[in-house]
Formats: sequence, C-alpha cells, structure tokens
Amino acid sequence: MTGKARAAIGCIAMTILLAACGTAPKDRFYTLAPASAMAPAPVATASAPARYGVAIGPVRVPEALDRTQMVVREGPNRVEILDKHRWAGSLRSEIARALAAGVGAQLPDAQVSVHDGQAGRNAAYRVAVDIERFDATLNDSVAVQALWTLRQEGGKELGSGRFAATEPTGPGGYDAIAAAYGKALSAMSVQVAQAVRAAQSASR
Repeated sequence: MTGKARAAIGCIAMTILLAACGTAPKDRFYTLAPASAMAPAPVATASAPARYGVAIGPVRVPEALDRTQMVVREGPNRVEILDKHRWAGSLRSEIARALAAGVGAQLPDAQVSVHDGQAGRNAAYRVAVDIERFDATLNDSVAVQALWTLRQEGGKELGSGRFAATEPTGPGGYDAIAAAYGKALSAMSVQVAQAVRAAQSASR
C-alpha cells in the first residue's frame, strides 16, 4: 500500500470517527423536585414566621434503584439502566427534596427541609420514607409505593402510612417519566402533611 493510500484511509477513518463523536447522544439529567425547590428557601418574615420544623428523610430505596441512572422496566423480570438519562442527584435525595417541597406547600406555617441539612437536624418532626416500588415503563406509566413514618424529634412515633399511586406518562418519553414521578410524590406529600398537621394540633 502506498503512502498516499494509507493517508487517504487514515483521513476517511478520522472523518468517520469525528462524525460518530458528533452524533453521540449527550447525557440528560432529570429532577423530581419542582423548579421552586431548586431555589434557596425564603427567609421567614416577621409577619409569617415558621412555627415549627419538619425534616423529610432519611429516604430508603431498593438497591436496584440506588443509582444516578434512570431505571425503566422492559418486562416482568427485566429492567434497563439508562446511562444517558440520569437523576440530577442521588435518587434518595431527589425524592426527599420533592417531598419536602410538596409538604412545605401544604404547611405554610412550617419550615420543611431535607433531614441532613441544618434546619432538618433541628426539626420538631421527622418523616422517614421507605420506597418499596418506583417503577417506570417508557411511554406508559409510573408506579410508586412507599411507607412513611412520622416521629417527634426525640424519636416517639406519631403516625405512619402507606402510599401507592400510578400515574400515566403518555408518549412523553423520559421527561414525562420524571414529571409523573413528581406528580405521584406530590400526592404523597398531601398525605404526610395531613399527619403532621394532626400531630401539631394535638400538641397544642
């Protein structure tokens, strides 16, 4: 093979390689919390101070889901781990932040935060969450099943509950999966907030 032929083949190979790199899908990141939860928490004003604190977490998730990659169900006994579609943080932290945002929207007189922050460490109430099911089927639906337990700061259990919901996604792809999970967690937040409100009323 002549030098010119080798050079031509090398140029062709480089062109193919560059073209492949240019068309490679980029990583996409998703969050379960609404955009408002990404901003710093507002400072309580003198007219509406937070009267008590609520900490969400710790959150436990099944080992197969405890990763940054999104996991979708492909069949009764098969799942796919999507390296190009990832949660913005750990799934545990994403769930905690989404629940904190939802519970906070239901309890305007409370400071609601995730458990591992400074506000969470000083909270009067703590909500531990055990996710039993967090399934998604692309262009179909998501299913969430969880147990939650409400405790006082000292550890006394004040209540618990089981939550289960299925939310359709339609043909919306992975964005729709994240949105449907967020909607399910918002519904769970209502259930948790009701328990906190009842506990707070009983303590007066």
